[in-house]
Amino acid sequence: MIHFFEEFNFYAEITGFKEISFKQADAYLKDNRKAKPQKVWIQFFNSTLIATHEHLYFAVLNALYAFKNHTNFSKSLAMETLLYASSQHQIQKALQIIGLKSDISEMAVTIIGENAKQVKAALNDLSVSLQAEPCDAVLDLTPKKSSQIKQAFNITPSMIEVAAKSRGDDLALVDLVIEKVALLATKL
Repeated sequence: MIHFFEEFNFYAEITGFKEISFKQADAYLKDNRKAKPQKVWIQFFNSTLIATHEHLYFAVLNALYAFKNHTNFSKSLAMETLLYASSQHQIQKALQIIGLKSDISEMAVTIIGENAKQVKAALNDLSVSLQAEPCDAVLDLTPKKSSQIKQAFNITPSMIEVAAKSRGDDLALVDLVIEKVALLATKL
């Protein structure tokens, strides 16, 4: 799904892929990052630790704010999005937590750019390279994913209980992850 972040004049596609090869994904990223000048910023994530589409939406939003306010932790919008999605300010920790692993078969992806056509073209190029169609379902919560997300983001049962009073456990989990994403900006 493509979003327009009006305040920044940027577009972002947030989706996922399943039945993919880590080697293909890694090769695509390496080739994409060598391209000059960079017109789109692409970042891959371990989809088992993504708490719905909203998780990545707010990671992109916070990354855009960080660059606008010159408070970014990294030099790349793609890497900044990874940092926010993982709620870490160290790249190595972020990659360990939420980066792709060699045994993955599903991944989440953000494609950010100043032009919607370029973002759509990058998504199409990625689909061709991975030999797979985008699949938003990999962003959905499942009981197994919820358990993994709670562990990765140190979300305790009592935190869920407090946050779930009005919204239910799944929405509370998403809200708590988004809160951790937003709090990264305060860790300067």
